[in-house]
Amino acid sequence: MAAADLKASCAAAYAHPGVRWLLGGELHPGGPATTRRALELAGLRPGQRMLDVASGSGASALLAAGELGATAVGVEYGEEAVASARDAAAAAGLGDRVEFASGDAEALPVEDGSFDVVLCECSLCTFPDKRRAVEEMRRALRPGGRLALTDVVAEQDRLPAELRGGLATIACVGEALSAEGYERLLADAGFEPIVAESRDADAARLAERVSDRLRGARLLGLGALAELPLPLEEAIAMVGLAREAIADGSLGYAIFGAARQ
Repeated sequence: MAAADLKASCAAAYAHPGVRWLLGGELHPGGPATTRRALELAGLRPGQRMLDVASGSGASALLAAGELGATAVGVEYGEEAVASARDAAAAAGLGDRVEFASGDAEALPVEDGSFDVVLCECSLCTFPDKRRAVEEMRRALRPGGRLALTDVVAEQDRLPAELRGGLATIACVGEALSAEGYERLLADAGFEPIVAESRDADAARLAERVSDRLRGARLLGLGALAELPLPLEEAIAMVGLAREAIADGSLGYAIFGAARQ
């Protein structure tokens, strides 16, 4: 799949109503609790500027502004998601402290050194040019600024073939790195790794919840109503394989904290 097509497919998938129903509004393992933990590890403080890369619906940027007193900018590839995030900011009364823009993580539309913290959640694994995206995140940070990265971790050589294809990439598995792979990527791009914290239990809970929803939809004959972007039985099988991989340690989730050198 061409890079531009992959980016568009990922953006469309996570804006899809069926996917949002399936995930229950929690677009990454652990939801807001994991976001809060990531920002705690990054040391985000009131008055600081945060950049949310691949900001999706804008929930994390709104959390940073509403709960932590930061000002935030979200950059998202999908224009529909940007419009929705702007509406959410206005509805929350945070339009003066949060803004959203359409843009590519590999060419961020921000000035050099203009942020104290960069957040990127469950997205780097889908980027075609991960090195370029991480370099752009570093460019956006002031010297000494911190990156909070949360993402799927995978031992690719241990995963079944079904979790290593194009659809698996859109599902945040097929191109995910190992924990060591992320740490090496950050170091090579000029970051000093600070912390790596496993959130495998969050991944297991999300996979279980998704499995329950899928099986419930099948039981009630709601596959078509759920508007899933792939056949129900195929989705059930893929989630089953993911749950097995999480259980045997070949698939998981983690937070990585790093500082710009």
